[in-house]
Amino acid sequence: MNEMSDWASRRKNIYLGAIILLLSVVSFSIFSKFWYRPSTCFDNLKNGDETGVDCGGSCSLVCSIGVIQPIVKWDPRLFEVMPGLWSVLVYVENTNTDTDAIYVPYSFIIYDGNNKMLEERKGATILPKNKTVGIFEGSINIKNGVRPGRAVFELGKNIIWKKNEKTGEDISITNSPILEQDNQPKIEANVKNDSIEEVKNIELVVAIFDGSDNTIASSRTFIESLQKNESKDVFFTWPKPFDLGSKVCEKLSDAMLLLDRSGSMSSLGVSPPQPLSIAKEAASSFVDQLSPEDKIGVVSFATSVKDPIDLTLTSDFDSAKQAIDSIDIETGGTQYTNIYEALHSSWQELVSARAQGEALKIVILLTDGIANNPKNPNGNTEADDIKYAENLAIKESSNAKNDGLTIYTIGLGENINESFLKTIASTPDNYFFAPSALNLETIYKDISSSICKEVPARIEITYKIFGSSI
Repeated sequence: MNEMSDWASRRKNIYLGAIILLLSVVSFSIFSKFWYRPSTCFDNLKNGDETGVDCGGSCSLVCSIGVIQPIVKWDPRLFEVMPGLWSVLVYVENTNTDTDAIYVPYSFIIYDGNNKMLEERKGATILPKNKTVGIFEGSINIKNGVRPGRAVFELGKNIIWKKNEKTGEDISITNSPILEQDNQPKIEANVKNDSIEEVKNIELVVAIFDGSDNTIASSRTFIESLQKNESKDVFFTWPKPFDLGSKVCEKLSDAMLLLDRSGSMSSLGVSPPQPLSIAKEAASSFVDQLSPEDKIGVVSFATSVKDPIDLTLTSDFDSAKQAIDSIDIETGGTQYTNIYEALHSSWQELVSARAQGEALKIVILLTDGIANNPKNPNGNTEADDIKYAENLAIKESSNAKNDGLTIYTIGLGENINESFLKTIASTPDNYFFAPSALNLETIYKDISSSICKEVPARIEITYKIFGSSI
């Protein structure tokens, strides 16, 4: 009897446990279906292994606390495209090596010279990992002929970051130099898809820098899509020429102008003395060709050089022109031509404390006569004196050239020894013949162009691939 009672009790407990289990399963199923949501990276909650709301951990989005914020490389540059129509450019760098900024709000604010706001342009872009890219806004209308004074660039706070562990570049770009520069400038570029899949929504921004690395123009264009290995040509154009800035040479120059002031330089006239007056004007035109960082010195010579020399090395070009203008024909007896002493004095100046260590050392010698001084102490004839004076000058020029000086020579008129002047020059091409003083300005310009290897405008094209990221 007791055994039957115990079994009934156990059976009752089993039934009760089964009912409770069934109810638990049913309740869990109903909760799971209607109320429970598994943690995801898009539920506006901080859950799972996330280190922030929907970011960090296994999420593709990266929390802003875990990235380096973008760096604005320089103040925005404003460009007048046409009267009243402006564009603006700034460079921004994303230094993160494995994280893209896939949504970057920004604003450009443009002010006049009195700090009154003229225009505000808002937008959004992306910043690829480990790159500096251009952010460009065009077609900015500034009314009533007002010229903007400055622009301010501001990044928004709600930047969205995303992991990007892909390696290699997606596209490659080649470009032409500036074409039709004096009319309607343009740049041609070829863009190729180097990735293994189609690339969509490519923004290309070009910036042009002058020899001093100042931004002088910018523009933007787009490509909708590029298939794998496909390439397309694009064009950047401007409606009017832009200022390429002042000439900038690859290397600085220290130049010494050596000017003959012997009596023969007034043989073609006396009021004013010719050809000296024209020669001085041409030498001054050479000064105008120099870059602001160059230096110039002046040595005039006849029987001897002026003591002290007319002008030691300086970047004061007004003083240089005054020194050239002050050169007068040597008077007081027969005057000779002492090229040796002129070379020696210029060489000493080019290695003095006033010289710039890394600058080119340039000597430009102008003479209309034959070297005939110093006199040969053992000579008996004028030919002996000429040979002696020329040999001294040749030896001095050889030593100077071995010391790094570059020598140009100019022979003016008929009474010259071309062979001698070519020997003094660093190369035969560094010798110039001027039939008359009227040829000198052109010759000085040719020498200036030879000395100054001008730094060309630099063209830089940056790109961003938007795809479906923004």
